Amino acid sequence: MLALTSYEGSEFSELYRRGWHFYDYSHMQWAKCGESIFIRFKPKGGFGDCENFVYLPPLTKIENVRAAVEQVVAFVKERGEHACIMALPQEYVDALSGSGLDTENSNPDFEEYLYSPADLITLAGKKFHGKRNHVARFCKTYEGRYVFRPYTAADKQGLLDLYAKWSEGKEDEGTLMDEFHLLALGLQMTHEGKTFADVMEIDGEIVGFALGEITASNVAIVHIEKGETRFDGIYAAINKMFAERHYQGVRLVNRQEDMGLEGLRKSKLSYRPVKMVKKYVIRI
Repeated sequence: MLALTSYEGSEFSELYRRGWHFYDYSHMQWAKCGESIFIRFKPKGGFGDCENFVYLPPLTKIENVRAAVEQVVAFVKERGEHACIMALPQEYVDALSGSGLDTENSNPDFEEYLYSPADLITLAGKKFHGKRNHVARFCKTYEGRYVFRPYTAADKQGLLDLYAKWSEGKEDEGTLMDEFHLLALGLQMTHEGKTFADVMEIDGEIVGFALGEITASNVAIVHIEKGETRFDGIYAAINKMFAERHYQGVRLVNRQEDMGLEGLRKSKLSYRPVKMVKKYVIRI
């Protein structure tokens, strides 16, 4: 059903739902009614003042969105529950215009950045002059010493070790543990063909990697990207090489949110996003 939508957020990424503690994937429920699919869960750690289930946006064609959302609202009210529909994209909100349902923009720190795949692959034009220079300098400095290659099972411990090293001194232990679990699961899912990962080696040492997925709505999701910054230009090089290998033919590339971190925001803006995925909430 996702393939029939233009949904651009990361919520329907399989790795995202299975990997983040918040979603409690093993107890997630779904139902099909007519031409719509509904998914709900009880979030671990809660979701604001929502006391019961949280519903993901109904998976359906845009012309059916209003009826599908109204079904959820009626279903919840019949049971006298308090619930939320989360992560509604702008096109869903537009489809609900005149319905009388109140939508509110959730935390802007969790809006996701969308990019043109061609921009990330080519880095063409004046606006990417600096990025091209970073990549060129990396390639020249480490010529003959670096290899960017597909992940293999033998790399797993090296990637986990690199992540552990990167996370040293970081304060948000809950998010780090979730992301570590996401990485381990994502690597497992590469063997199932559901995700993909690449590794950057310099002098035979793993010094960076990227992990991604392409959703059924043909949007690439960049889940994790890490590199050792002692190698000048490594992030720009990984970003471009990963794009060249995996983003041909996708509609958009979702590099997810900045979580309100100024450095991360600056980095994501430097790649000139073409759009942001705003996420609205209906509280029932």
